[in-house]
Order: sequence, then C-alpha cells, then structure tokens
Amino acid sequence: MARTPPLYTKLAGWRGSIGSRFSLWLAADHVLIVEANMMTERYQRIWLRDVQGFFVRPSREARWSIGVGAGCMLLFGVLALTSAEAVAVFWTFFVIGLIVLLFGLIGARTCHFYAATAVQCSEWPNVARRRQARKVLARLGPLIREAQQDTATESPVPPPTVSTEP
Repeated sequence: MARTPPLYTKLAGWRGSIGSRFSLWLAADHVLIVEANMMTERYQRIWLRDVQGFFVRPSREARWSIGVGAGCMLLFGVLALTSAEAVAVFWTFFVIGLIVLLFGLIGARTCHFYAATAVQCSEWPNVARRRQARKVLARLGPLIREAQQDTATESPVPPPTVSTEP
C-alpha cells in the first residue's frame, strides 16, 4: 500500500505555560495554530493567500531577566569578595543571579511574532525567539509569494459599473 505524504509539517514546536500549550503546523495552503488546554483544543487557520504581513516586536522578558541576573551577580560578587562575614550567603545569591542570567540568555522570550491579514492580527505564541522568527519567515516567504501569485493570475472580478443617468 502506498503511503500518503503527511498533510501537515511542524513549523514551530510546542511552547506554553501552565495549563496551555501552542504549536504551529504548515499545510500546502495554510498555517494551523493549535492551542491545547487541559480539556480542550482550539484551532486557528490562517490562509497563506490572505497574509498581508508579519510583525516582530521585541520582548522585555529577556532584557529584564538578563539585567536582574547580571545585577545580582555583580552586587553579590563584589560583596563576597569584600566581606569576610557571610561569604557563603553572598556566593549563594551570586549563583542564583547566574541562574537568572542564564535563563534570560537561553530560555526567555526575545520577541512577539504576529501575522496580519485583512481581518485580524494574530500572535503566534510559540515563535518566541528572533532566530526562530527568521527561520519561520524564511520558510513561509516563498510559499506566501507563490500563493498570492496564484490568486493574482486568476481573472479579477470586474469593477462595478456606475450609472450616471438620472
């Protein structure tokens, strides 16, 4: 028996928070956003021919966690080197600052990604890093151009006629 090719390919993996997860799937002519909660799933379909643009907005999460982590490391590192008392406590807080800093560098959201159509502007929550946004744009760009060229080559609807007779 011949195998049929898969209808959907994963565009971006699961990302979420407590209670809900998001994934992004690519079909031949649309993108499917899946939001899975504890008991329900919600699907949103965005047709490639309807996409008018993408917006990538920087996020503050990474900046804050990097700033707080670096500030804690600096403060408690200096206190541990200058103080003879409570050195273990200062080094403990230094390590906590290092963990927060690493979370900001590795795991924090660095951007918000939006797709705009004529009707809505929807956020794609699982595209959370700038590098991932560039990959998604590189993959979707040619597909969107191709889908929109197909609709442009179809015969357009004639404009409505205007009567000037009284």
